[in-house]
Amino acid sequence: MNLVTTWTKLHESHSSTDLVLCVDFTETGRIEAGFPDLVKRLAYDATYWHVAPPAVAPDSGIGGAAYVRSWLEPVKESGMTVRAVMGYCVGAVYAAELVDALAELQDAPPELIVFDPEPTSLENVYFQFDKVFSVLSTILSAEDIALTRETMDRVAEEEGITVEQYASRLFHTFRDVGHNAFIRAGLDQEYAEEMWATFSAFLSYLTYADLIDPWDGWRRGTALSSSNPNNGLNRLRAGTDAVLVAKELCFEEGHDELLRSDEVARAVTELLER
Repeated sequence: MNLVTTWTKLHESHSSTDLVLCVDFTETGRIEAGFPDLVKRLAYDATYWHVAPPAVAPDSGIGGAAYVRSWLEPVKESGMTVRAVMGYCVGAVYAAELVDALAELQDAPPELIVFDPEPTSLENVYFQFDKVFSVLSTILSAEDIALTRETMDRVAEEEGITVEQYASRLFHTFRDVGHNAFIRAGLDQEYAEEMWATFSAFLSYLTYADLIDPWDGWRRGTALSSSNPNNGLNRLRAGTDAVLVAKELCFEEGHDELLRSDEVARAVTELLER
């Protein structure tokens, strides 16, 4: 399968050859602040790109390494030097993988900067799917909603279920439910295909992160942590004395506002300038 990953330009520098890569998934209409909010507050001169992951079903058989390799082609073709890779939440998993790959392609490895980093998990897929499902549930029947909820809960409790298997079951169940709902709502085929492309890209983004081990990479990076106890390192460090990152900066902002904070932007600028 030929995977195609694109990067959208958040800011273009006309005087610097530095490139900063931003990894997050924002196409689902979420409320959390994103990298566009952060980048416009930064004082470091560089070109900033934001990833648009490929639309591929979560059970396509593509490995995590191959999935991320498709992200590298546009970066290599740009001819720019990647100064840093930044990742938010699950995006921090991919950011660590990109730093490792880019270290082999340029003279010095990029800086790794992560925001409330978390590996993916069944709970994470459940939570994120539920948010997307809630938005789309306005066009679903009561039976559609009940079927989807039942699948979400029952499959999550199956013994030995993996993230990839869980995401696949959710995808196929909701694809069937959604197809019928779109017909009833009179939505055209083009809109439906765009929605499914976004939905499959989103589930794959969560799924393939489970196939990547970010821990060694994170231990060489800097984490910026929110005040939320159930996000990022605040949750991961519970019950462990293990070193999770090389350096951690803590802020009063909540998880949803972390990338919209002027104080966070100043800290990131300093990290990029050093």
